[in-house]
Amino acid sequence: MPEWPDQFDAIEEFPGLPEILNKLAKLFPKKVVLEGMLLEGEFLLAEIVDSIKTLQKQGRGDLRDSYQVGLVQRKEDSVSVGVFSELVYAEIQDTGDTIKPKTVKWLAYPHEDAKAFVGIRWARDFPKKGAGSLGFALSSHDPKGTAYLFGRQFSHPVFILKKKVTIPGMQYLDDALVRFNKEVERPIDSSVGLVFEEAGFK
Repeated sequence: MPEWPDQFDAIEEFPGLPEILNKLAKLFPKKVVLEGMLLEGEFLLAEIVDSIKTLQKQGRGDLRDSYQVGLVQRKEDSVSVGVFSELVYAEIQDTGDTIKPKTVKWLAYPHEDAKAFVGIRWARDFPKKGAGSLGFALSSHDPKGTAYLFGRQFSHPVFILKKKVTIPGMQYLDDALVRFNKEVERPIDSSVGLVFEEAGFK
């Protein structure tokens, strides 16, 4: 890159400067800001996925597969890029909390041995009477806080019912950010260099 004189006659010395500056003005918002931010988002996404893989030993992958990079908000003079998940439990898996039922008496989740045939169904999806219905039974070990829903043809509970469930936070976002912060400037630095070359600086 040439050394620019301090005097105001820079344009006379370098007649191509106005054109170069105009190119830079057009290239920076898209090439550096937007593309750089999207690339940074991809870096952060990769760190989040790695953190979840490491911390969620028995996870099925729904949480890590739910994260994506995209435009969060676009305004006339600005744009926001984010890494986000649309899963309702993504935040609570990170921070942890105690969940209590709001509209029903119990929280229901499939018994470990029933997950294969329960699939995505909920307890309310089963018939209330007759074939295929589920029977209710309180836990003898925890009658005030745990119950079970049994199917007639199964020797184990189909659903476990809880008055509340405490989920310990994995802190996977904090873990991902520690590594991401070491790389955060790399995409922008790379984009800036390419933009200056494309504008005419050699």
